[in-house]
This record gives sequence, C-alpha cells and structure tokens, in this order.
Amino acid sequence: MLLTLSVWIQNLSFFVYLRSSAYLYPVILALHLSAISLFGGMVVFTDLSLLGWTPRQISAPAVIDSLRVPKRVGFLVAATLGFLLFSCKAEQYYYNVYFRAKLLLFAFVAVHALVFRNRVYNRPGELMPAGAPNAQVRFAALLSLLLWAGILTAGRAIGYVLAPRGLHFL
Repeated sequence: MLLTLSVWIQNLSFFVYLRSSAYLYPVILALHLSAISLFGGMVVFTDLSLLGWTPRQISAPAVIDSLRVPKRVGFLVAATLGFLLFSCKAEQYYYNVYFRAKLLLFAFVAVHALVFRNRVYNRPGELMPAGAPNAQVRFAALLSLLLWAGILTAGRAIGYVLAPRGLHFL
C-alpha cells in the first residue's frame, strides 16, 4: 500500500515536472539544505546553552525564548522543501534504509518534544538555578543533540544508497 502510494505521489504531474526541471529541483535542494543549516544551528545553540556550554552572559532561557519562533519557521521551511524533494522520488526513498531510519528518528524527535517541551523547554529558568542545568535538562539537551545528529547523518547517507532497478518514474 505504501509503495503504491509512493508511486502515485511521484507520478503526479507537478512532481514529474519538478523532478525533470533542470533548475527548480536543484534550487529547492539548495534551499532545503540552507534551511537545515539554519535550523540545525539554532537547535545546537539551544541545546548547548541548556548544557551550560555557552558564554555565561547568554542565559539558556533567553536563547530559548529568542530562537523559539525562528526555529519553528526554519523547521517548517526545511520540512516543506523536504516533502517536495521526497515527493519527486518517493518510490526511490521507499526502498532506502537510511530514509526509513530518518523517519524513525523524526518519530523519536516528536516523542522527545512531547515529553520535554513542558518539562524543560517551556521553563528552563526554573530548572537551571544560577545557570547550572539539572540532570533532566542535561538529558533532554543531549538526547536532542543525538537525535538531530542521527537525522542529519541518515539524511546525508540517503544519497549513497542506490535505488533498485525498475522504478516507476514517468
């Protein structure tokens, strides 16, 4: 069923056009990578500030508050462009083990967000008296760094797996 859906999605006329475009597909890919870089930098800076590994004059609550909206926008842009890229070659990604690993890690990130958003990210000032993170804050930040590093690694590895012969591209 998922394979049939993948073939159907990638063969919609918009995605056929996008996939075959000499300019549009590379531009979307470049914008996707740029959005990942910006979003990733904000995630790393947020997590490092929660760990207390940033300059002391920059407090974790200030970092979290100032980057909350830009991180959401960055994620939305990266995810939207990623969906466009996926849809152009959905069947190829269906067979790719690293793409599946990336999706699994995204599911873990969603669980991480559900568990730690209210416990840590919405109240870092309470959990970091005098700037010293407690164990829960450190665990949330380290887990976030590991999950996002895994997503980036899996995303990078996707390009190194050859697609099987006989794909259903139009």
